[in-house]
Amino acid sequence: MISLRQVQVFLAVASQGSTSAAGEAIALSQSATSAALQELEQRLGAELFDRVGRRLVLNGNGRRFYPEARQLLTQAEQMEKLFDVGGSRLQIGASTTIGNYLLPRLLAQLPGARVKAHVSIANTHEIAEQVARCELELGLVEGGVQHTELSVSPWCRDEMLIVTASDSPWARLAMDDDLLATLPWIMRESGSGTRSVVEQQLLSGLDRVNIALELGSSEAIRSALLAGLGVSCLSRQVVARALASGELVELAPDYRIERWFYIVEHRQRRLTAPLRQFVERCRLFAEQDSAGSA
Repeated sequence: MISLRQVQVFLAVASQGSTSAAGEAIALSQSATSAALQELEQRLGAELFDRVGRRLVLNGNGRRFYPEARQLLTQAEQMEKLFDVGGSRLQIGASTTIGNYLLPRLLAQLPGARVKAHVSIANTHEIAEQVARCELELGLVEGGVQHTELSVSPWCRDEMLIVTASDSPWARLAMDDDLLATLPWIMRESGSGTRSVVEQQLLSGLDRVNIALELGSSEAIRSALLAGLGVSCLSRQVVARALASGELVELAPDYRIERWFYIVEHRQRRLTAPLRQFVERCRLFAEQDSAGSA
């Protein structure tokens, strides 16, 4: 029978790339780590790693085994915490706009003091990869995700607006495709869900777009806009207050973008009861948010 220790060793080697580094990570000697990995492969009747130079890299067998191993270890950890006073702790990821503007409101609505969450915030690509590696139980992201290991479902709608500072030289110009292409655009970094949506639904129709700046967060872009550095297309969630105060203005209402936020899950991961409740709460939140904005 496969032991939890063998599974722990496998995951550590997959993460660290060698038995010596894996042993240090889980407080085992290199010989004990190597022996546990060898016993696991013998039990499974298959090698799980290829050696590339000095590193051990997951092969096809290892990639198939990885989500099951991660799930098994997660379940064991949850069993250990089942009767802790602190209750269960969800491992959730969110892309930056969702993490900064929607997730706090969503978490505040979770029923019961026993539900806790560890939240990772990064761009859409990074969150999707963490869910695929089973490091996160679920991701809430802004861009469409294409990954064979992941299940992606629409969650709630968002609207994106082209905005600039109210005192910028472009604030009162009549916009068309040619003029939009010449403006100094401030964009998110590659891998961002916001950037992918803007590129696919807006900039792809413009000729030779002038990208002046690339910044790592929507908040940084908003600050750059307020400083008069250019124009951008951002979620209404990000710019609502600045629009209401008059600091930012919408340039071209006809160019608004409708998009979805998505729930990302691993296809082979079983939903725990706390995670199932969280997904249900996400759906309810989306319904309430849609009704409130109607």
